[in-house]
Amino acid sequence: MIDLLLLRIMKNRKDYSMLEPLVSVASLEEQTKALLADFGKYFELFPSHTTIDITSFITRFRAWHPGISDDRIREFARIMQNAMIEPDEDQRNVVMQELADSDVTVKMANLVAAIQEGDIHDIPSELGRIVDSYKLSRNIKQIKFIDTSIKELLQDEFNDAGMSFRLHCLNRSMRGLRGGDALIVAGRPDKGKTSFIASEVSYMAPQLPPERNVLWLNNEGPGKRIIPRVWQATLGLSMAEMKAMSLAGTLEAAFRSIQGRFDKIRVVDIHGLNNSQVAMIIEQNNPGLVVTDMIDNVHGFGDAARTDQKLEQMYQWFREDAVKNDYVSIATSQISVDGEGMRFPEQHMLKDSKTGKQGACDAIIMIGSISDPNSENLRWIGTPKNKLRRPDGPSDPKAEVIFDGVRSLYKDTPLNPLEKQAA
Repeated sequence: MIDLLLLRIMKNRKDYSMLEPLVSVASLEEQTKALLADFGKYFELFPSHTTIDITSFITRFRAWHPGISDDRIREFARIMQNAMIEPDEDQRNVVMQELADSDVTVKMANLVAAIQEGDIHDIPSELGRIVDSYKLSRNIKQIKFIDTSIKELLQDEFNDAGMSFRLHCLNRSMRGLRGGDALIVAGRPDKGKTSFIASEVSYMAPQLPPERNVLWLNNEGPGKRIIPRVWQATLGLSMAEMKAMSLAGTLEAAFRSIQGRFDKIRVVDIHGLNNSQVAMIIEQNNPGLVVTDMIDNVHGFGDAARTDQKLEQMYQWFREDAVKNDYVSIATSQISVDGEGMRFPEQHMLKDSKTGKQGACDAIIMIGSISDPNSENLRWIGTPKNKLRRPDGPSDPKAEVIFDGVRSLYKDTPLNPLEKQAA
């Protein structure tokens, strides 16, 4: 029965193009193999035909098989006559699911063989790709077009839904962060990038639904060093002040009063892991916000020829995963030496990338700094790329802010023209 259903579906050009790569001819009857092979010839010969015309096909079929007997021609003609009936939606779904099952079986067998031969070094990544492809093929008929009304879409653009920033200068330029948004935060080495992330995620965490978490994926050093910074930023305290509260037995209660629970912000060391292993960690922790620090050091996509290509694929992977799993993705990057000593580095100054990283995000937040002892506690915030811009706000705040490294906090300064207007 599957052979006949396959012919009924694949007689249409669009369905033939979609299903032909999935069909395992080894499991088909000989007549079906021959007809499907000639379907391809037919569509090449008649590029304007959206479906097979049985009269034209049978005429060509005889020419494509010289020496075939009249009895065999009549046999194939009967099969084609039956194949002209259009399948219903349930029949289409049955065929799609059986093809997906067959395809994944073949791919898994090939993967096992390649592993045994020593040709596969990143088994989780290869396995993940096969599984993702299988899920998509299995559910392709359930995917619907987006039918959200324009009224709702406009409301989303203008309302304040989503997580807001601690820094008001960013809130004036960017709408609230929502699942699927992808940001890059970049700064020069040792200029307060980790403190910026701690300052912002500690403010955003309480805005998440109670069951969702902030997941901080760390491969820049021991993760244990990050946790005190998160507590500092949450409470606005120096290390000495936290120690005093800890000795007094009041520190943990103060933290919990803001974050709700101790594991709301989860730091996980991912040194040496690849993207498939990272995907499993993300799945286990139900995040509403994922920080990847630094995303450049995550392994995977080793087939890319150049560093910039590999990084572009990695950033794009994280962006797509954020969309699929409905979380905000914040990736940290470094600013190249071209941005040294600049208040507002430009987006092409992201390290190891001129366009790749930039294209795989919705917004870039640059942390600028200058070599001036009098400005040690000042930083400059710019958004040279901002697809999350508020309809009534500036695309780039170009704001001077206070860097309180002792408390891992970034604060707005009344020196900002926008702050003066709001005061």
